Amino acid sequence: MEKAITSAILIIASIVAVMALINAVIPAAGKSSGALLMANAEAADRISTDIEIIHASGNATTNKITVWVKNIGNKNIVPVTASDIIVTTPSDVIRLRYDSGCSNECWDFSIEEGGSDWDKTATVKFTLSTSVVTGVYNVKVSVVNAVSATKDFSV
Repeated sequence: MEKAITSAILIIASIVAVMALINAVIPAAGKSSGALLMANAEAADRISTDIEIIHASGNATTNKITVWVKNIGNKNIVPVTASDIIVTTPSDVIRLRYDSGCSNECWDFSIEEGGSDWDKTATVKFTLSTSVVTGVYNVKVSVVNAVSATKDFSV
C-alpha cells in the first residue's frame, strides 16, 4: 500500500512539474516566434527597398547642391521627408534637416515624375541649401528604413 501511495505522489508531482514547464515554455516560444516574424518582416522591407544616387552637383554661386536619387527597389518609399541627408564638405560633416521651401542649412525635394509618393522607378530631386565652396563633396541619402546611397562629386 505504501508503494502505491508513493507511486501516486510521484505521478502527481511529475504531472505538476510537466504542467509548470509547459506553462513556462509555451508563452516564451510564442513571444520568440513573434519577434522572429517581426524581424523577418523588417528584413524583407529593407531587402526590397533600394535607392541609387544617379547625379549630384553643386553651385558655389547659389549655395545649392542638387542630388537626383532613383528608387530602384520594389517598394514605394514613404515618407520622403523622413529621409536623412548627410553632406561631407571640404571642411565639415553636416546633417541637413528637411524644410519645405528650404532657404538655409536644410533640404527640400520634388518628385520628378509628379505625384506625392516616391514610387518604384521614380526619381526624386533633392535641393540642398548650404554653404558651397570649391572642393570635393560626399552626399549620403538614407531613407526611412535606413537603406542608403552615397555619391562623391566636385564643385
